Amino acid sequence: MIPAQESRRRGRWQPMRLAALGLLRMGVAGEVIAISGMIFGIVAGVCFLFTSETERPSLFWLLALACCVLRILALRIEGFMRASIPENLEDDYQQELPERVSDAVTLIGFGFAAESNPWLGLASALAAIFSAYMRSVGVNRGATQKEAASGPMTRVHRLLLLSLTSILMITGIGTFDFQSPLPVIAMWIIFFGCIATVFIRWLRIQN
Repeated sequence: MIPAQESRRRGRWQPMRLAALGLLRMGVAGEVIAISGMIFGIVAGVCFLFTSETERPSLFWLLALACCVLRILALRIEGFMRASIPENLEDDYQQELPERVSDAVTLIGFGFAAESNPWLGLASALAAIFSAYMRSVGVNRGATQKEAASGPMTRVHRLLLLSLTSILMITGIGTFDFQSPLPVIAMWIIFFGCIATVFIRWLRIQN
């Protein structure tokens, strides 16, 4: 059963693996993809911010959605590129600060999005930064990248949730009269998910 699950998982990301190998053959460095992904994260945060500053919020929800999806693709491609060139893994620490800044801008911008909460966005950004710190500590103590990055609310999980929220806001479903605004609900899920991720990673580091 486990080999079958592993085969499905590999097949799911096979296009990303092929894209990574193709970019490597073209001479595109993993750092270029990583920097592009960080920029997409920052632009997504700016677009989220403008959803509350314009009469056409759907346009900026759409732009934010596109940036989140591109950020996910960049993360996956860059990850496959690093796996193909193991000797570049030590450069991971040089990208930690800009990666965290990009994540923080995305979440803080989402906190200012239409019907959201700036303080909750800030709290979610801090929780996400702390979860990334625990991942770095895990790697430093000998855990593999996969083990150290485990948890219910990883960077990709956050981006997927933000993307889903953007889709619901664009379609109008997210503007229905929920007990709490949909962006606020998404923020709470991210916040508590990041706290749970920090706790899980801390436990694994102790073990």
